Amino acid sequence: MLKRMAIAFFWAFVTVILVVPALFSLRVRAVEYSPGVKAGDWIKYGQYSVTWTGKGTEPTDITRQKKIVWLRVDVEYVSGTTVTLNVTAHLNNGTQTSVNVGVDVMGNATMVGTPFLIASNLKKGDQIINQTSLTWMNQITTTTTGRYAGAWRNVDLAEHAEVYGNITAQAKIYWDQSTGFLVEIHSKYSPDPSNPNAIAEFSLKATETNIWSPDLLGSLSTEQVYIIAGIIVVIVAIAMFLALRRRKQSPPPPPPPPLPTQTTQTPNQVSWVARSPLNGLWSLN
Repeated sequence: MLKRMAIAFFWAFVTVILVVPALFSLRVRAVEYSPGVKAGDWIKYGQYSVTWTGKGTEPTDITRQKKIVWLRVDVEYVSGTTVTLNVTAHLNNGTQTSVNVGVDVMGNATMVGTPFLIASNLKKGDQIINQTSLTWMNQITTTTTGRYAGAWRNVDLAEHAEVYGNITAQAKIYWDQSTGFLVEIHSKYSPDPSNPNAIAEFSLKATETNIWSPDLLGSLSTEQVYIIAGIIVVIVAIAMFLALRRRKQSPPPPPPPPLPTQTTQTPNQVSWVARSPLNGLWSLN
């Protein structure tokens, strides 16, 4: 049952994202399709969420997917454009299940719809897989940056929204550009054509990997990094304001003390003191 759950998870992407009939023609440029990973590379998706809203009975596949706590994908073998991946699902009852998946970044493998890996170094406008007949959700929309597994990365984004009969689908998928590894997904779709008002939402995000090293901010999320940066800016601004205010309010330094005055004694004064019988009790200043 666990293996069927993992396979159902994969084919959900095939059905919703990659196998819907094409509606648009896309301009294509020559691309070298090659994997950017090697055996031993792995990536973990610690942020994982599946929700179901709407009336009717929740589909069995959705119920099974909601049991997953996190996913990990390990690269087992690389040969040419073909990569063997081991996908492990950790379930909420503490057990784990795994399945091997073959991916050809050229798009010729049976499991072509598995979104965990695409060719490396794709650019805006490139086809995700080298199949001109598959045009729906098969183009890099743009290249951007994002924070994944503790570091800022350049990522390829493919996004699309479509209505096909009673099925609606919206998806944003991000792959690390230099490796082709999936790093984030947000999708929203109607999994049951007979119940179009019911919506399933799915998201995951890469949180750990051995492919790149975390930066100084470690595993902080993008939002946390922005919050910390904002706090630092505020602290610096307050410190500068207080310093300027202190300089304006500081009293001027006191004037230097006056020099002592020197008195000049006349000869008569000196002689009088010298003749006084109390001469021993005074001293001249």
